[in-house]
Amino acid sequence: MLKKFFASCLLGSAMISAMATESAITFSYAGDEYAIWGKGKSEIYDAAIRIVDPALVGKKITSIRAVLNAYEGIESTSMWLSKELKLEKIDGVKVTVPDVCAAEVTPEKISLPGSEDSFGQISATLSEPYVITEDGIYVGYSFTVPAVEKGQVLSNKQQYPLLLSPCDNPNSLYIRASKDFLKWVSYNDKLGASAMIYVTIEGEFPEYSVGIKSVPTTYAPLDKDFNIKAVISTPGIKDVTSIGYTYTVDGKSFDRTLEFDSPIASNFVNSTSVDFPIAAMSELGEFTVDLAINKVNGMDNENPGSSASCALKVLPFVPKHRPMLEEFTGTWCGWCTRGYFALEQLNELYGDNVVLAAYHDGDPMQVTSEFPVSFSGFPNSTLNRNGTEDPYYGNTTDGFGMKKEVIASMETVVPADISVDAVWANEEKTKINVSSAATFFENKENAGYKVGYLLINNGLTGEDESWWQSNYFPGSAVNYIGTELEVLTKWPSKVPDLIFNDVVVDVNGMKGVDDSVPADIEFNKPYASEFSYDIASNDVIQDKDKLYVAAFIINPNGTILNANKVKVVDASGVKSVGSDAEEVSAEFFNLSGVSVAQPQNGIFVKVAKLSDGSLKTSKVIVK
Repeated sequence: MLKKFFASCLLGSAMISAMATESAITFSYAGDEYAIWGKGKSEIYDAAIRIVDPALVGKKITSIRAVLNAYEGIESTSMWLSKELKLEKIDGVKVTVPDVCAAEVTPEKISLPGSEDSFGQISATLSEPYVITEDGIYVGYSFTVPAVEKGQVLSNKQQYPLLLSPCDNPNSLYIRASKDFLKWVSYNDKLGASAMIYVTIEGEFPEYSVGIKSVPTTYAPLDKDFNIKAVISTPGIKDVTSIGYTYTVDGKSFDRTLEFDSPIASNFVNSTSVDFPIAAMSELGEFTVDLAINKVNGMDNENPGSSASCALKVLPFVPKHRPMLEEFTGTWCGWCTRGYFALEQLNELYGDNVVLAAYHDGDPMQVTSEFPVSFSGFPNSTLNRNGTEDPYYGNTTDGFGMKKEVIASMETVVPADISVDAVWANEEKTKINVSSAATFFENKENAGYKVGYLLINNGLTGEDESWWQSNYFPGSAVNYIGTELEVLTKWPSKVPDLIFNDVVVDVNGMKGVDDSVPADIEFNKPYASEFSYDIASNDVIQDKDKLYVAAFIINPNGTILNANKVKVVDASGVKSVGSDAEEVSAEFFNLSGVSVAQPQNGIFVKVAKLSDGSLKTSKVIVK
């Protein structure tokens, strides 16, 4: 596990400021913070980074260095370069065999700013510089934590011998631990961290260099200016104060200049997201945008990767993406307190912009033993039903990783929108009628989409001890000092009087309703569907004024494309979440989803287009 983050570690950041001369840079994914990591065992550790960048092709690696937590109690320490990460069995033991060069090294004891502790450093100078190719190169180190004699235990530095730094670059961390990973694994997505490896690279570096790393598919509203969000690199000597760019779309080319309020620093590792303004499109449809950065600070751009293309989809409006987070929990589960904390935080931060649903197991709020995804252990969760992960940490082991994942999901545009309304169907408030409309901005045959539903209740609470939330955090308080979860260490081991929100109280519709979306779908056509709940015998629901219905579009592979939720209200108060804008147009559909020009004699679904681009649905009875 990752432990003990520190701030203000100034070890270098792979920028020109770390240069020895104008022809040498220090390349590293590591930043200004660090943490210790290990598996707590006697085993062989290997760690590596990968350098692959067109701007560095032809440049020469002259020396390498790494910073570790351990400086003693480890052996067989080496640093190396390799085109591939390969394991071979030698004397019955699988070890990493570099295919470029390797050197045995001896750790030295060093200190780091911001900590009173001591750390280890290993380094090697290449006898012959290595020329970086287009295929890239792995730079890594290996060492062994030896077995201890009977009656002894590993020291803290032997248990957690690696030093890592927070980073989101997928090339920044590859790990192999002989007893835990039988092969090399890319581990940045799990830890959100980088190996603290530093590489001296020499060569002629351009002054003015901006590359385009990626340009995602862009969705733009009709007749409105928009931005293309491109990820750029800035591996030049000069910081970037302006960019001159050309874009071509639908056979027309435009030249523009983008001035930055604050310069983008020269950087050979990290990338920067930049919004490139694009003029409004007057036609709906799909296009290709060719983007090229020609000038940097008014000078010719010297980067070989300065152009890229992306798909552009022009829509009547750009749908709001509301991610759906489903949590699996129980009051008996002592670590589930962090899941409770995570959902409360997300609710406070994002409100109706994220759809939350908590499935309880083994406590008074349980309504099912069948869940939308398979999982092992509590607490657990799934974001958009795309795999399972911790409801607080997400796919990381430290920090509020789920918050970052929710933000990233919210910022991802999806080509579909869903609106939903829920009304009481009788005066006794035992039946609920739900209507939804799913609109897709693409034509598809045999699409396989479905609309799913969940009934959710806020404000659940109880006095019986079965309602008290078990809490293990006070017993591990030392591990959470200075973290966001420290507040949980101050709660009692059994927490009474909690109010539980976002509780799933009826799972009908959980896995989607057949025929709720036709097999063949048309661009910009809302598909209306109906659903209902009978809660007459539901003894979990406590406050009917705090009932909500979540509606969500389910992809053919079972993941969730988009979601929405609405409060259950009287029929006279039908109003979709987020629909405060004025109505600008409306269409009517019968209960089979067929468009009706002039509704007569029957029940219809009205789908209104609002001035903010969202959709609002309501039931209309025509006599």
